[in-house]
Amino acid sequence: MPRFNNYVIDQLIAPAFDLFFFVGGLTALLIGIGLVIKSPTVFRLFDIFNYSVSTRNAIKPLEVHRDSSRFFLKHRILLGVVFVIGALFADYGLLTGAGNAAIVTLFNTTLPPGYVFWIVESLRYFLMVSCTVSIIVGILMIISPDTLKAVEDTGGHWVSTRNIVADADKMNLAFDKWVAAYPRTAGLIITFPALGMVSYFWDQLLRRM
Repeated sequence: MPRFNNYVIDQLIAPAFDLFFFVGGLTALLIGIGLVIKSPTVFRLFDIFNYSVSTRNAIKPLEVHRDSSRFFLKHRILLGVVFVIGALFADYGLLTGAGNAAIVTLFNTTLPPGYVFWIVESLRYFLMVSCTVSIIVGILMIISPDTLKAVEDTGGHWVSTRNIVADADKMNLAFDKWVAAYPRTAGLIITFPALGMVSYFWDQLLRRM
């Protein structure tokens, strides 16, 4: 693995990871102890911070159908030429550029070279097929937009994300009711794992200092 990646993981990602779970564990520990010692105060804090956020309202703009076909039809010749020229240039680069073996040598990785070569080769062929499809689309935009529109109408179906996530907006308070009925039991269940998490990640943070 490159030294830069090691530095990023050791000096940035890993400490942030440890700090995140330490703070999370400390928060859970305080909540657990609070439920055991003084649950009414904890419940009042829950009432302040615990509120529902509707995902349906957040994703409502995504449900507005926007038809871009008019723009493409209006500028179909210009866009078709751009598609064809850009895809031809990309195909030329993929066919005549540096060999895959040369690209593999750029990756300083512990993976087998044959495996990396297979990934690079697969990606190259995928991009070549994509560019070929772009050339066909560009030509159809120039000479036969009706054919392209027919293909688009066949494959284009509107999928409502609001219907998919509709159940996510339903409040499920079964766990909240159980905690309210047995606050000390819930507090003990939360406290001991949280104590272990705090101890472990605090030790990890000290080792990095």
